[in-house]
Amino acid sequence: MTLKVFQCEQCGLTVFPARYLCFQCGAAKWRERAAERGTIDELTTVRRRVGARDGGDVLLASVTTDAGPIVIARIERAMRAGDAVRLAIDEQSRVLARPIA
Repeated sequence: MTLKVFQCEQCGLTVFPARYLCFQCGAAKWRERAAERGTIDELTTVRRRVGARDGGDVLLASVTTDAGPIVIARIERAMRAGDAVRLAIDEQSRVLARPIA
């Protein structure tokens, strides 16, 4: 599934996740935009998760999307800042970032 970000119809500000009101101009009308690609800004590893059943590490990245907003995404393997990724949403509504081959 494709990641959707939200663009204010009045001023053009693009945000994620959705907001009731635009914090830049106060408008309440949004249009959806697809955010299919991005660039990794920062990475981290979560080693201990409360309530985790599998006990495995989770790799997370801050990704600047091609549509503008920064999202936090799960990554499958170690990557580096500056790497280009393809963005998607999984069946559990998590944002995923996969390397562009």
